[in-house]
Amino acid sequence: MLTKNWMESRYTIGSLVARSAAMQRLIKQAGMQINNDSPLLVVGETGTGKTLLARSIHNSSSRVSRPFVSAASERLTPNAADGVLFGTTSEKGLLARSESGTLLITGVENLAPMAQERLCKLIDDGKYTTASGDQKKLDMRMMFTGNSGVLAERMSHGMFSEDLYARISGSVLSMPSLSERNADIPYLVVDVLQAFAARERVSRPTVPYHYMELLTRVEWPENVQQLRNHVESVMALSNGHFDPAILLAHFDEIESPQTLKGLVRDLLQRLVTSSNAVAAGAAAGN
Repeated sequence: MLTKNWMESRYTIGSLVARSAAMQRLIKQAGMQINNDSPLLVVGETGTGKTLLARSIHNSSSRVSRPFVSAASERLTPNAADGVLFGTTSEKGLLARSESGTLLITGVENLAPMAQERLCKLIDDGKYTTASGDQKKLDMRMMFTGNSGVLAERMSHGMFSEDLYARISGSVLSMPSLSERNADIPYLVVDVLQAFAARERVSRPTVPYHYMELLTRVEWPENVQQLRNHVESVMALSNGHFDPAILLAHFDEIESPQTLKGLVRDLLQRLVTSSNAVAAGAAAGN
């Protein structure tokens, strides 16, 4: 499998797949964030590529040569938050590790109340005290990812600080779901295949027409991440080729409306038939 970090490290704003109108609008908005040092909030459904967008902004900015450090909100538990953020006597914290670069906190809606308070104070003060007692200026771009619906719900129930939200939402970018950027699917698939070919040092596999048609017509409830995982799994299991039998098995696992089930099997059967015909022709030629 291609590692998520390796995939994300390759991208800048200009290299993101953006053939759809929704992504073109987002890229234009993101371009205005490249050298803005104020906090940034990226919202969207699970699997839409929020972290990828944040990493791409970092890679396009003047901070590109400095660290990009990402941490899940769940790490900032009440007992561990101070050590994780500010460090301990034996280990650097997130703030020191991301100095002069970018610090990304993912799933911000899951932050514990104490961690929310710490981040509020940190943003307000613009400085912090290390575990050794040294005072340091806050010198990094702070970014956050989250689900806007969950954030709104938790704020309405007093589970997420409105003060913190006000501090991190001065700039907000919204990642569209894959259903909103259907025109990007063929290019996203090619992007995964190019990365696969580069890693394996092989030629990029050719995508069968019927397979690509299916990818654009089924539903992907987990968005781009599910699409990527599907294509990578097919490549891994078929040694870099599109094996019709493996495609058939994998499409049976994808959630899609019943109206599409017949279409999926019909198109895949055409792919199998086409593949068998090619094989038979080659055998006859020998």
